[in-house]
Formats: sequence, structure tokens, C-alpha cells
Amino acid sequence: VVPGPNGKLVLVQPTSGEIMAFNAACPHRQVIVAAPKDGTITCPGHGSQFDGATGALKRGPAKTGLTSVAVKVDGANVVLA
Repeated sequence: VVPGPNGKLVLVQPTSGEIMAFNAACPHRQVIVAAPKDGTITCPGHGSQFDGATGALKRGPAKTGLTSVAVKVDGANVVLA
């Protein structure tokens, strides 16, 4: 979980060379989610779980997945696309 221009972001690397980012605010109550563990991103507020590679909802009470944020690799940095 890292700072972003409009709040915190969760950065994940689903495959080698691929970086994805999601808004770190859980869509249920806007609690900041924890860093991915064992392929799952979990909200400490009420236990919603999201797929660590896609941000898709795995378990509620959230009704939707995490919002993706477009990023790209620029040298050694990850920047907004």
C-alpha cells in the first residue's frame, strides 16, 4: 500500500513484468485495505476480500471489487499511466 495522488494505492505484480494498481479504499466503507497476502487483499474493517491479481470481489460485505488505477513502469519507478 503506497500513497497516490487521490489516496492510497495497492500495487500488485500478478506476473513477472506486470504491475497493477487498485484504489486501497475498500468500496464497503472506505477503510484502507491491507497489503496482499497469499493472493488475497483483505479489508481489516469488516473482512471483505479481493483477488490479489485482479481486485475482483471474493467475499463481502463489499458489493464490488477494488477500483483499478492505470499505472506503468518507467525505468525503476511505477507511475500513473
